[in-house]
Amino acid sequence: MSSSKFVGIGIANTANGHKDLFRQALEQCPCLKALREAYPDLVIDDSDSEENGLKDWVDNQDVMLALHVSLRTLQTLRSNGTLPYTRINNKIYYRRRDIEQLLNDNYSKKGGKA
Repeated sequence: MSSSKFVGIGIANTANGHKDLFRQALEQCPCLKALREAYPDLVIDDSDSEENGLKDWVDNQDVMLALHVSLRTLQTLRSNGTLPYTRINNKIYYRRRDIEQLLNDNYSKKGGKA
């Protein structure tokens, strides 16, 4: 009787969404190669946010890194109604499309002096 064990490695949402880079590192890791040989059913699961629709939402940290702004600036954008958000407990989330819209609304084609 053969006993099959499920072994999985979850790829969490890494900073700035570098899942492909993380996946490559996992695939090149000698320890993981040995694990794959020992456990042929090894699964790398990166479906945590992709399949459940949460990929459209980002938190404060993601927005601060993407826009190069401070937490206080984000608070101002929320307070004055410039950037819509949702709050669950004390965690704040933004829709990616709202951030893109903010950038598009403030886009200027005018050239300035350096």
